[in-house]
Amino acid sequence: MTLHQLKVFMTVAKIKSFTHAAEKLGVRQPSVSLVIKDLEDDLQVRLFEKLGHKINLTAAGELLVQDAEDILSKVAGLRERMDELKGLKKGKLAIGGSPSSAASFLPFVVDSFKKQFSWVDTTLRIDRTANLEKRLLDGDLDVAILGRTPKSPLLVGELYQQDDIVAIAAPDHPLAKKSSVPLMRIAREPIIAEEKGSMVRDQLEERFARLGIPLMPKMELSSQIGARDALKNAVAGGLGVGFITRCHVKSDVEAGRLKIVKVPDFKLKRNNYLVVHKSRQSTPMVQAFVKILKREKGRW
Repeated sequence: MTLHQLKVFMTVAKIKSFTHAAEKLGVRQPSVSLVIKDLEDDLQVRLFEKLGHKINLTAAGELLVQDAEDILSKVAGLRERMDELKGLKKGKLAIGGSPSSAASFLPFVVDSFKKQFSWVDTTLRIDRTANLEKRLLDGDLDVAILGRTPKSPLLVGELYQQDDIVAIAAPDHPLAKKSSVPLMRIAREPIIAEEKGSMVRDQLEERFARLGIPLMPKMELSSQIGARDALKNAVAGGLGVGFITRCHVKSDVEAGRLKIVKVPDFKLKRNNYLVVHKSRQSTPMVQAFVKILKREKGRW
């Protein structure tokens, strides 16, 4: 069975005439008859039956129509996507990212994409998760990395990356020298945290609430880009204990500028979700970006 045979079969099935089907296909009627005969021989069933001057589908023919429509539709969709892929040379891709992803891996992934598809007009917008989700729904963004799963059923999200949230202190801080510290003890220290509404802050408040104590930071910092450097600088300067995603403090710990305080009863993770609007899941540019995003995942 070939795609050509299915195409000829569907033409005859819709027109119900070998002669008119041949005219539509731009071939001679015997050619159409031969294609149908070969298809019937291949399937070992009769697909059409003659009733006077008319032809009708047999039960087998009716069944084949359903499958043939699906097959030809998928092939047409595949060709369309391939044509769109060729059109990458004049396409656009709008990417969104939460401040957390922007401060770690996303700019590097976008750079990798631009190097491979330099002709694509690629933009990166950094914003809060709620704003990014709205932009995805409005069609202003093609794909985004959010700090939580999307709320709208029109958006499809999958977990892309997960990292620990850790407590950090200056190397000479008394708690930094201990092998482990209970979270209740940490709570008595001046806390440096991101502002309310950030993913890390929300999780911290929930965790502290379980201890029966309110989270009252000595210093609150905006969750936008640059704030994490301010948080790390404040902690390194001995102003208090901070909470941050491990990937954002890795180089500082290796350089001896900061130290991670081990807190056995503190187990929180920062998630990043790859989110796309359902209508844009299969577009070539989104698929190309997602492929690079997943390929680069092991680096972070």
